[in-house]
Amino acid sequence: MDKHAIALLAEAESWTWPATPHILDGKLKQGGNYKAIMLKLLSSLIMESQLLGGTVLNQFWKQLGECHPKVKENVDNLIRNAPSVPLDEVPATLFEGVDRNDVDFEPIFKMAAEYITHLGIAFMKPEGPKSGGSTPRSVGEIVKMETDQLLSVAQEPGFGVRKQAALKRLSFKRDGYSCVMSGVKFNEVPGGDNYDPILTHIIPDSVHGKPETLKCITMLAGNEARDLVVQHLNAIGNVMNLEINAHSAYDNLQWGIEARNADGKVEFVYIRVPINLKIGPASITLRDGDLIKFGLGTEGSRHGGGPLPLLCNLQLAVARVLKMSGAAKVISQLMEDADDSDCPQNFLSSNDLCDILDAKLLLKGISL
Repeated sequence: MDKHAIALLAEAESWTWPATPHILDGKLKQGGNYKAIMLKLLSSLIMESQLLGGTVLNQFWKQLGECHPKVKENVDNLIRNAPSVPLDEVPATLFEGVDRNDVDFEPIFKMAAEYITHLGIAFMKPEGPKSGGSTPRSVGEIVKMETDQLLSVAQEPGFGVRKQAALKRLSFKRDGYSCVMSGVKFNEVPGGDNYDPILTHIIPDSVHGKPETLKCITMLAGNEARDLVVQHLNAIGNVMNLEINAHSAYDNLQWGIEARNADGKVEFVYIRVPINLKIGPASITLRDGDLIKFGLGTEGSRHGGGPLPLLCNLQLAVARVLKMSGAAKVISQLMEDADDSDCPQNFLSSNDLCDILDAKLLLKGISL
């Protein structure tokens, strides 16, 4: 059924959609173009969700059925008879007995808009909650701690500086004192002659405390992925130390990590988004498809030999969805437009920002 859904969405991209106000500084002037991006987003979500064991496909058929009673009947018939329906006949089968102009597609575009605001924003605005209470002295004490003490600090509630320092130390113990992406040497403590590492979260900690984001993660990748995010969001299985340029490229969704099973062992593979066979970007010395050498620290195996595989694959799936559909550019522009608030964006909560973006999506024709 995933191929049938993707065939329908591909066909729908060519349909004539109602015109809407000019957007993106004139780069995308018609609502039809914007809606085509949303349709590509849904196609990408379905493809990635099928790989991860999620339920986006089921959600799509449910939402399509809500667009018109006759369409719902046709969806049910298609599900029963899918193997016998050629892909090029899917649109005609789904709209048999109904004028497409009478179909209200709002549920479909609302579904896409929810993934934009609740999943896309969280992954493209990665700065998460932080708490105070740590002093330079307390952070300095982290360097002297043994592993068991570091693990204890890492299990403390909150997102404070002390906890982040403990996670950085644990990442050193797991992966060593060189950047796994660029090979540069790290300073053990700030101020040395080498590079200061940036503690990077595989899944951004900006998803913390956002039930709608967790709901989207569940749809995309299943209950296990959601539970891992909740349990390990701010733990060693969700972090790595990176050189600042590699970190920036990761935050910008220019690359991800594909965790593969190779004869019972996990391999971490570097994937550029979109695919690019050149070395890079920035300071990264790997090519698409190269292995990332996690676990070379003094305690590599004790800390899993690398980040949690499912979290890696989840982030890569989101990066592919947003980049390959064109939604990442839409989100970037809408986030820039969010500056029309009297309150600087740096002081807006993520929930407030999502409310602003929801309104813009509606006003600019993304949701019918």
